[in-house]
Amino acid sequence: FFELRRVPATPPSAARSQPRLPAMGGATPEPLLASEAPSVMGLLWHFFVMGTTAFGGPPVHLGMFQKRFVEEHKWLSTERFMELNAMANCLPGPSSTQVAFAIGITQQGVVGGLASGFAFLLPGLIIMTGLGFGAHMMKEEVAKPNSAANAVAIACSAVGVALVFSAVTGLVKKIVQGKLLGVICFASAAACVVTSPQPPWLNPALILLGGAICAVFPPNKGSKEQTLPAAGKIGCSWAAGVVIFILYLLGAAWTIYDSAVDHGWLIAFLTAGMFVWGGGPVVLPMLMTVLTPTWIQKTIFLTGIALAEMMPGPVFNMSAFLGVQIALANGFPWPAGTLLAWLGLVGPGVALTFGAMPLWNQLRNFKAYNHALPGLSAAAVGLLVSTVFAVFDALDGRSPWPAGSRAIVLCSYAAIEMVKANVPTVVLVAGLAGYLWSLVQSYQAPGEL
Repeated sequence: FFELRRVPATPPSAARSQPRLPAMGGATPEPLLASEAPSVMGLLWHFFVMGTTAFGGPPVHLGMFQKRFVEEHKWLSTERFMELNAMANCLPGPSSTQVAFAIGITQQGVVGGLASGFAFLLPGLIIMTGLGFGAHMMKEEVAKPNSAANAVAIACSAVGVALVFSAVTGLVKKIVQGKLLGVICFASAAACVVTSPQPPWLNPALILLGGAICAVFPPNKGSKEQTLPAAGKIGCSWAAGVVIFILYLLGAAWTIYDSAVDHGWLIAFLTAGMFVWGGGPVVLPMLMTVLTPTWIQKTIFLTGIALAEMMPGPVFNMSAFLGVQIALANGFPWPAGTLLAWLGLVGPGVALTFGAMPLWNQLRNFKAYNHALPGLSAAAVGLLVSTVFAVFDALDGRSPWPAGSRAIVLCSYAAIEMVKANVPTVVLVAGLAGYLWSLVQSYQAPGEL
């Protein structure tokens, strides 16, 4: 059975100067990490670029983070990246956004986390706020399959599918080593694929189960004990982390009580932000049930979903769109309505990320966690494996030209993996291709193509 004994973790200050130990399960050792952590301004810039080019939802966001921050810039190791992903999947809220905050925390502490997270959120927030004002006009435009807006969004999403496939194949090769980890990874993926719709508890349950299996049956049993990958900075102290979780529990209790007596629109966003695991696919149906038809028309809500799926960044930014609509319809100042709706949905998960970082780091001091980590990471990779089917099916279902979308996926994968092209450049080229296709369609007689 496992032993709760403290084990040393690589000191953050030494992580960038010492040779890397073999990866979990005997995978090929990774190169040294970057010699210097990025500055706060560097975090702002890189994550702002991510926020403007990350089309396609959380799997694509994580794929882009893996490509840029792990493989290209080497800010953190693959193992540490998957640790952060596993942690985010155990918390309510937008998982890819929480990983963005967590990466910034590992580099520059609390300030770095705020810089990276809000830079990633800001582009989509601004766009969705603006679209909230033009919802009726955009509704007609998005509804046209051959419109320029839809064609550009589909083409950019095709790049996202290529990124998901690239990230998944790379992570499976690096993380999933050996029979036990392979079973955990692909059993987790299969559980996600066959469970539709997924219950909100499924992702954290699978990750914790994978960790528990490896804690009891360590995949590296008998081999030389391995030093954990460097944690980097963790932001606030563990005591502050405990305070954040206590405040969350108090806030959750108040939300449960208030939602029973207050049927206003703000409590709906706060309830979703407090209690929803599983991201956009779970939170949007929940909000629609509460907000329509009392606070917003169902057609406008569905238009917002379509627009949010087209935009870069997390789907949770749709809260800004809804906040504008509800505020304007009810005589409420739209800036306040937008901010309150957005903070209500995004804020709880973000706050928990800052609280979880030091507490999760405490787990790294125990041998049981050292044994469980490969299972946690393998299960987290399995969750990403399952998304390959979802993102491809979503692309095929939305595209007015499925064959062309598949071609963009293949070309994008070749450009990223073989040519090593910059991802934002690939997104821009794909968007241009989609726009040109829409122009051809606008001059094409019906039935000719």
